[in-house]
Amino acid sequence: MTPSGAIAMLDRQIAAHGQPVTLKRLSPAFSGDLRVFFRGYKPDELAGGIQQGDSTAVLSPTGLSSISFPGLPKVNDKLTVSGRVRNIQAVEPVEIDGVLVRVNLWLRG
Repeated sequence: MTPSGAIAMLDRQIAAHGQPVTLKRLSPAFSGDLRVFFRGYKPDELAGGIQQGDSTAVLSPTGLSSISFPGLPKVNDKLTVSGRVRNIQAVEPVEIDGVLVRVNLWLRG
């Protein structure tokens, strides 16, 4: 699979199954609205520091570039989902052939 094919596939899935969120960085101040795929962790995934109530989100590089977010999200940036502010605990960029094709987030709150 090519990087552009992977991004296009993710964009289609987020358009069909994603939800609107606000991504916020406190310093320097930045906030932008985009769509992500969001879900809670399953009970069998609660390991390695993941707690009940934690969740995960998948962002597309397309969404990040559409809001001109400064770089990738970082630990302690905030993601507001359905009015609930969640703290970013970990960021996992995923690349194919050196090209960013998705960003996985571990959220708490």
